[in-house]
Amino acid sequence: MKQLRALQVFFMAVVMMFAVSGTAMAGSQDFTLINGTGRTISYIYLSPTSESNWIYQDELGSNVLRPGQDIFLYFDPRDGVQFWDIKVVYDNGAEDYWYGLDLYRVYSLTIRPGGASSIEMI
Repeated sequence: MKQLRALQVFFMAVVMMFAVSGTAMAGSQDFTLINGTGRTISYIYLSPTSESNWIYQDELGSNVLRPGQDIFLYFDPRDGVQFWDIKVVYDNGAEDYWYGLDLYRVYSLTIRPGGASSIEMI
């Protein structure tokens, strides 16, 4: 009986170790982007506020983000950058920008036309 209990404790420790390491692998800037613009988004670009180039380019790939849809954006944990800019390109080629977003604190971001947004903080 003691061996069975020890085996259960060991198994739970292994499961907990993998759960914690999986969480540590996620970037602390990860967040959900919600399209509240009323327009179809064809491209999403992200970049640290301090950079002049878009580091993460075309996060949608061959997909589009229709009004009301959302996408979870993952970051490399090595990025370690707190403030980010977002650029979206709509299906008609028009662009909107959001600057200086503190992604360490953002859980969910609803973007609105003209650079307005609603932020749900962590």
